[in-house]
This record gives sequence, structure tokens and C-alpha cells, in this order.
Amino acid sequence: MNKSMLLGVVAGVGVATAGGVLGYQFLGQPPADEQGSAVVAEEEVAVALAEPAVAPAPAPAARPAPAAPRAAQPSTAPKPAAAPVEECWDEEVTVQVEPTDRHQIGGTAAGAVVGGAIAKDVSDGDSGLATAAGAAAGAFIGRKIQQRVQENRAETRTVTTIERRCGPAGTPH
Repeated sequence: MNKSMLLGVVAGVGVATAGGVLGYQFLGQPPADEQGSAVVAEEEVAVALAEPAVAPAPAPAARPAPAAPRAAQPSTAPKPAAAPVEECWDEEVTVQVEPTDRHQIGGTAAGAVVGGAIAKDVSDGDSGLATAAGAAAGAFIGRKIQQRVQENRAETRTVTTIERRCGPAGTPH
């Protein structure tokens, strides 16, 4: 391996790494709460579903006008309905967080650089087509390797939080 080949590989790795970082920033990160764990929208839906709905108060019935004056009767004003009794508890919720590089950009970039460098070295630098084919094959292999690594480490990406849940009194929790 000569000096210019080594310089080209180092420059390629630098450019690929910078491209991966920029791609990750532009593709966006999942929103995070103040503790740094990812916020999952389904949790909010589950909490909203657990809260009891309050029924609207019935409209007072219209009374017909009395035809003749009657003896004074004690007023029978309706009593206000008792507020629904609610019970709250803390519940542990465990969710699996998406991998930080869910599009496998790092593995693709590293594989492309390594595949291109190996193909260029094997073809003695004569064919640009061989270098491009090696880079494409390396990118595919690098992406698949990173995908397998992320799948194998899925259990390490779990986050457990404690949520406050409320429901009607007597509901099992």
C-alpha cells in the first residue's frame, strides 16, 4: 500500500463519518424528556384512555305551569350528584427505545469505504468500475452487519419509567 492510497482511505473514512453524522442529524432524533429517555406517544394514549370520562349533567326537566294555586309545598330541589370516586396508583412501564442509528448509516458508510478500498487494491487501481462495485457491496454488507448488531442488542435499549395512572375506584391495577 503506497502513501497516496493510505491518504485516500483516511480521507474517505473522514468524509464518510462526517456524512453519517450529518445524515443522522438531518433525519432527526426521537423526542426526549428531561431524563434523556425517549418519549413514546402510545403511553400518553394509554394514560388518556385510563382516565374516566365525565358524563354531562342532565338538563333540568321543564315543569308545566300550575293551573291553580296550591298549598305551600316544600321545595324538592335536586341534590347534586356525588363526584365520581377516583383511585390513583404508580405503575412501572417498560418500553423499547429505537436504536440511535435506526437507518444503519454508520455501517453503510464504513462498509462502503472498506469495500471500495479493498476493491481498488485488488484491481490494482486500474478500474473505477471495480472500485464502485466494491463500495456498493461493502455498503450492503456493512448495513446488514450493523442491523444484526442492533437486533442482538435490543434488550439493552429498554427504558423503565414510573407513570401515575388513575381510574374509577375498585378497578384492578
